[in-house]
Parts: sequence; C-alpha cells; structure tokens
Amino acid sequence: MQTSKYSLVAGTTIDGQSFLARTLVHGDSLGRIDIEQSEILSEDIAALAHKMITMKVDDLSNQAELRKQIQTSYALTSLGLEYGSKGNLDKAVNVLLANPIVKFFQIGNTLTDKLLTRASALLENALIHPPEELEYLDIDSIRTYNHAEAEFLNALESYTTTISNAQVIIKSKHLPQPINTISDLEIIRQQLEYIEARLNYVQALPLDEIFSVDPPLSIKIDPIQTLTINLMANLTLFFEPGFQIESDSLDDFKDIIYDESIREIRTAPRQRLLDWIENYLIQDNRSQDVIHYAGLYWNACLESLVNPDADTELPTEIVGEVSNPE
Repeated sequence: MQTSKYSLVAGTTIDGQSFLARTLVHGDSLGRIDIEQSEILSEDIAALAHKMITMKVDDLSNQAELRKQIQTSYALTSLGLEYGSKGNLDKAVNVLLANPIVKFFQIGNTLTDKLLTRASALLENALIHPPEELEYLDIDSIRTYNHAEAEFLNALESYTTTISNAQVIIKSKHLPQPINTISDLEIIRQQLEYIEARLNYVQALPLDEIFSVDPPLSIKIDPIQTLTINLMANLTLFFEPGFQIESDSLDDFKDIIYDESIREIRTAPRQRLLDWIENYLIQDNRSQDVIHYAGLYWNACLESLVNPDADTELPTEIVGEVSNPE
C-alpha cells in the first residue's frame, strides 16, 4: 500500500511517517482497513481541510496556502489519533474505525491550540517595559527572548516548529517543519516553559538601571543573555549587581571565570554566581521551577561567553502517559 493514496489533494505531499499514515498502512496489513475505507477517511479529512480553508484562507488561488491548510488538517488529525491511542498502532486501528475522524482532529486542534495561545502571549507580553517616567523618551521595550526564539514562537502560529530539542537558549534551529507527533508537542511545551521561566527570572531582577545601559539592550540579538553576562561580571569583579560593563572589564571577567589551560569554566567562581542567583530568587519568593531554570540559564550564558557556539540543548523528558480521550 502506498502512502500517496492518502493524499488529500493532487500535488499535496503528506508525511508518510506521520502516525495516521502509519496507522492506515498497519490497518491494511491487518486486513482491517481496505482501499475504500482509507479513501473515505481521506475524504473526511478533506472536508475538515475545506472548513479550515474557508476560515483561514482569503485568497483561494493561493495554492501553497491551500496545501498548507490540508497538511495542517492531516497533522492535527494524526496528533489526535496518536494521543487517543497512546501511540499504539493496534489500538489506533481500533479507535480509528470506532470513531468519526473529526474527533481526532478536534483532539489534535485542542492540544496545539493550548501551545499556540501560550506562544502568542509570550510574543506579546514577554517584554520588559520602560518605567512610566521614561516614556517620553520613546525607549523600546526589551524582549526576554532572542531572535531565534522569536522565530520559534512565530512559527507555531502556522503549526510548524523550528526546533528538534528543547534548549535553555535556542541557538540550534532549522527551517519550519510541520508539527507531526506528540513528541513534537512535548518539546514545544518544554521550550515554552523555559521562555516563561526566563521572563519570571528577569522580572525578579533589580531592573531600575537596565534602560540606561549603553548601547541599549533592546537592540541586542539576545538582550537577556547580554544582561545576565553583564550582571555576572559585575558581581564577580565589583561584588555588586549591575548591568553595564566595559569591554576591558568583561575580558577580566572571562580571565577569572575561564581556565584556558584546561579549557573549562572554573568551578569556584561559577558556583559563587549560581549560589548568588539562587539565593536572590529564593528571597524574591520565586518558584523552584524558575530557580532551577535560572541556574541552567546562568550556566548556559557562561558557556556562551567562553564558547559562543556552545550547545544549550537538554534531553527532553516525555512526561507520563496520555489519557484515552473517550
């Protein structure tokens, strides 16, 4: 059986590795889903795609946009089926034959919409605004996400993702790819939690002086990484928090923090910094999740300081089992 049989529109490429496509192939191998049944299922998904096109596509001559909506309908249905069957192909065949296809589409849509809503809120609200007394200066707000993370957040609106692993600071990214699996959703959820925790961490800092930093943090590709490194440098060199640092002083900080002979960050100064931010956030009554992330983030910033290409990826833990959506 060829996966192309399940293409909804001629010229639209459907991922043959998606859970729905694999379920149809598995059902065929068991003799439970024949060609006629698969075509009916495809027609049902096509009907769902038509509804999405009606709601979201203004220019019906835009073939690329039409294909994207078809692919999205297929992907959402596949996500719902994977969730409902807990990723078990035998069970997937059973529930697919026992339920209308729209049920799986609705489940997939609900799962992704929750993440899209969080992403949209971060794009709009994950900012540090200048105090009211400085508004007359027309100073830009400071993003708490970097450029790559902005691309990640924006991509989700189109049901695509630019990452394959959750990262403390997004650096490793790819061109937008469709969200096809529950694992993709878990990675996205973890990444959103990291960005949310960073916002919480930044909001706890003494922010009175950040809008006087020259050049402005708002023009940086990664404003919060710059802010954090400057803060660590001031704590190490001058024993007090601050967000402005001269280049010579930054070099002095690197000499203290990094052992060139073994090419590693020195343990003692690193630990002093991690202890400072942990104690600071504890005193500010931040949650353990935020405190834990801040430690990971400060470590990642230190690695980026001495090795700009440092990998900040973390293994993504898939949490628990999904429920049967009955």
